[in-house]
Amino acid sequence: ANIAINNQLYEEAFSIFKKFDVNTSAIQVLIENVSNLDRAYEFAERCNEAAVWSQLAKAQLQQGMVKEAIDSYIKADDPSAFVDVVETAHKTGGWEDLVRYLQMARKKARESYIETELIYAYAKTGRLADLEEFVSGPNHADIQKIGDRCFDAGMFDAAKLLYNNISNFARLAITLVYLKEYQGAVDSARKANSTRTWKEVCFACVESGEFRLAQMCGLHIVVHADELEDLINHYQDRGYFEELINLLEAALGLERAHMGMFTELAILYSKFKPEKMKEHLELFWSRVNIPKVLRAAEQAHLWAELVFL
Repeated sequence: ANIAINNQLYEEAFSIFKKFDVNTSAIQVLIENVSNLDRAYEFAERCNEAAVWSQLAKAQLQQGMVKEAIDSYIKADDPSAFVDVVETAHKTGGWEDLVRYLQMARKKARESYIETELIYAYAKTGRLADLEEFVSGPNHADIQKIGDRCFDAGMFDAAKLLYNNISNFARLAITLVYLKEYQGAVDSARKANSTRTWKEVCFACVESGEFRLAQMCGLHIVVHADELEDLINHYQDRGYFEELINLLEAALGLERAHMGMFTELAILYSKFKPEKMKEHLELFWSRVNIPKVLRAAEQAHLWAELVFL
């Protein structure tokens, strides 16, 4: 048979291999020398051996026939080429077929990579129930990484399930914001309890006009003197002066209230609610930064308050 191949007598070589049941070599002749995948497929169906299917699958994958290759790999029960299969399926977008392949591969090989890709394929095909069931059972997947991938790809429902599963509340809060589940986002931010998360959720709530929830987040931000300016600018740039004043008024009673809050509120009053300025100063003159408020009062022409200060 090899002599026949060397002399380009491929059909003869194929017949010889086939006659002596050297099926893996026979299909190789069809794939590599005759280059006829349809005949190779028929031959594989006839002899139905795992090694033969594997060879056919490899050839089909190289030709970019993802669905056919995956069918062949499943018939061969061969998960060995999972990296190539995943990469090719990513390029061609064959997610449904990839799910089938990875489910087979997972039974055979307990690889972190296989399980991680299976979760991503579930997300891509919108099979969230399967995804949830998968992550709630024992698995070796890198859930954080997949959560980030789903988030970056805009698959927020899947990301929500994954972040929830690993209790990554900071990322979960942001995901819920994108899903417009603001109440849930505030609850997650409370669990994450980081200033950055509070800010992201607060700003998102402001953008969506959810001022009650924005205020709940804002109260956790204004007590940090260095974050106060960002928050004030965010509200002011969008013209939400009323809401900003309400937020600061609500925050004055907090035990971590600091000079910056009293000062900024006085300045806001001088611009937008001058009638409230006098009372504010009489109550809190000892807690404001007097030079700063003096300048604000002067700009707003509030002479009585200026005299008082």
